[in-house]
Amino acid sequence: MKRRLLHALAIALVVAPGTVVAATPASASDAPGFVCNLTQNTWLRTAPHGQVLRTLTAGRGFRWHGQGWSEDNDTWIYGHGAEDPSLDGWVPATNTTC
Repeated sequence: MKRRLLHALAIALVVAPGTVVAATPASASDAPGFVCNLTQNTWLRTAPHGQVLRTLTAGRGFRWHGQGWSEDNDTWIYGHGAEDPSLDGWVPATNTTC
């Protein structure tokens, strides 16, 4: 009986923390916008063709705030990557799934 009780407690200790983590909501910026995915590693810039702020990772999310810039076939969108929701900048629209 003691052995079964110890076994059940050991399982509960392993399963309970995973359940708590799964129930915790993901945190993100509450800035308005559309959630996109990055199709390749992309530089987040201060302006279209501006200075690089950081590198955003392919497959991660990008929140586009609805602002854009376009000239000929060169289109850029403004928002932030999942790596740092507090840092907004510009990325080429062709590098996203928006």
